[in-house]
Amino acid sequence: MPEPVFEEIEPQGRLAQLLAYWQRLAGGEVPRRTQIDLMEISPAVLPHVFLVDVLDDGRRFRWRLIGQHIVRQAGTDDTGLDLGISIAPAMRDTIIGQYKQVIRERRPLSHRGGFIGRDQRTYRYERLLLPVLSADGTWIDTVLGAAVFSPQPHTT
Repeated sequence: MPEPVFEEIEPQGRLAQLLAYWQRLAGGEVPRRTQIDLMEISPAVLPHVFLVDVLDDGRRFRWRLIGQHIVRQAGTDDTGLDLGISIAPAMRDTIIGQYKQVIRERRPLSHRGGFIGRDQRTYRYERLLLPVLSADGTWIDTVLGAAVFSPQPHTT
């Protein structure tokens, strides 16, 4: 199976709302993890939100929190698992590469692409990845993000 193609997009809707929240936190800088308060995120956006821990200097990533919209679409709650385990092999290198890009460039990244579900069907989705600094502000230790899935699956 060929690796899914992702195109970089301008965040819209719920993704744009999360981006605006992230931008407000630090006034043009990358916010610190201690500034993130999930209770301040709109209830319409929160089911789409996830937090990923950055481990081993950005070589590994682990799901810390996964919103219910994502869990329902994926068919599983992978909280606590490494992304290298939970992401389908056909998508793994591309998606982990996108997380590494967010850490390296310290900027938001938003994509539209395909998600391979547990049913092996490809679903359209849009995703936003946002870097978050450690409490002491020295390195990116978290990625805050959101994903919005299209209601109908499609094949690639």
